[in-house]
Amino acid sequence: MCNDEQCCTEIDKEKTNSRLTLLDLPVEVFLHICSFLDASVLVHGLSLVCKQFHKILNDDSPWKVRINHTWPNTGYPVLPPAEDDKLFWKLSCVALERQASLWRNQDSMEKITLSNCLVYNTMDDLQLIQNGDICIFGTEDQFLMCWKLPTEENKRESVTYEHYAHNERISGLTAIEDTVYSCSWDRTIKAWTLTNTGLANSKTYETVVSDALLCIASCPDLALFATGSFCRTVLVFDPRLGSNPVTKFQPHKRAVTRLAMNSYTILSASEDRTVAIWDLRAGKIMKNVTISQESVPTSMCIQKDAVYVGDSSAKLHVLDPRQDYEPLKCYSTEHKKGISGVCVGPGCLITSSRDETVRISSPTDPPRHIITLKSNYGEVVNIDYLNDVLAVCGTNGIEIWRPK
Repeated sequence: MCNDEQCCTEIDKEKTNSRLTLLDLPVEVFLHICSFLDASVLVHGLSLVCKQFHKILNDDSPWKVRINHTWPNTGYPVLPPAEDDKLFWKLSCVALERQASLWRNQDSMEKITLSNCLVYNTMDDLQLIQNGDICIFGTEDQFLMCWKLPTEENKRESVTYEHYAHNERISGLTAIEDTVYSCSWDRTIKAWTLTNTGLANSKTYETVVSDALLCIASCPDLALFATGSFCRTVLVFDPRLGSNPVTKFQPHKRAVTRLAMNSYTILSASEDRTVAIWDLRAGKIMKNVTISQESVPTSMCIQKDAVYVGDSSAKLHVLDPRQDYEPLKCYSTEHKKGISGVCVGPGCLITSSRDETVRISSPTDPPRHIITLKSNYGEVVNIDYLNDVLAVCGTNGIEIWRPK
């Protein structure tokens, strides 16, 4: 009898001392609590605590609900994601919430500017490298400049430059790792190696075209780069195979003004109002897509599941690579002039314009405006976005926006 009483007493004590934990809550209540936490905390913290939390947070449904809550009355993504991407909804939610928080809270961003520090005219292009810690830009007066931004390791910033890097105007820049490639109206491409003192010319590519080179793009995964010219020609180079082009084609009726590359295709935009798709594996043109009957494509950004094309009427077009690059979406932006640059990063859509503005929007259908940045250096010629660092190239200076 005594043993029974003692046993009951111990059970009562255990019930009295027991505490309710997250593991005891209904899933609905647990997810409601999670809605007050950042997505990054859930993905990189709470989901790793135990199997039960991982199982609940591994389902796509909570992340779709969060995204819809962040951007109501929109569709995300703009085009369907790849079916084999198991982490898509989790990581997308983290990126969307982070970018919205960064750009809505201006106190979280710092702005660094570099104005006309030398006697030169219009800046033509820029390129971020080394996770956004270095900005390379070229000018109409043939200067190639290297701006090392201040970092936690090195508080001192520096600007170095190459006088007359080309014989004529520098028209485009791209990079493969720490090697920067510049193209010019002088019909040459030069490779520049990053050193402790700036940039050093390591190679010159003599092209076989009869007119100015207008644009350049690269695919780091394949170590290839391509350049487009006023005489309608696109040349593809493999730096490992010498200085001669490995491929040459003429996909347009007028000048090639923009290029974009990935591991499978080269996209070229032209004054003939079309975007041509070159299949790298087949070595032939897949098709020419007419973007608009009234406008010229002026900027491009190629992603895994979508291609964004900005035009001279300030409209943004979306092409679907999985449906033969058919234009499936078209959005009107609030830019007053043509779109000069498009960057689609994890969680944000960034467009720049000759109207001296840069618009940060959500990468949703339709895009939702987050903030508009006003350039202090005239018309925005181009932009680049890398590792949450935004570089804005105005005609008379460069502005950098990055997290503090």
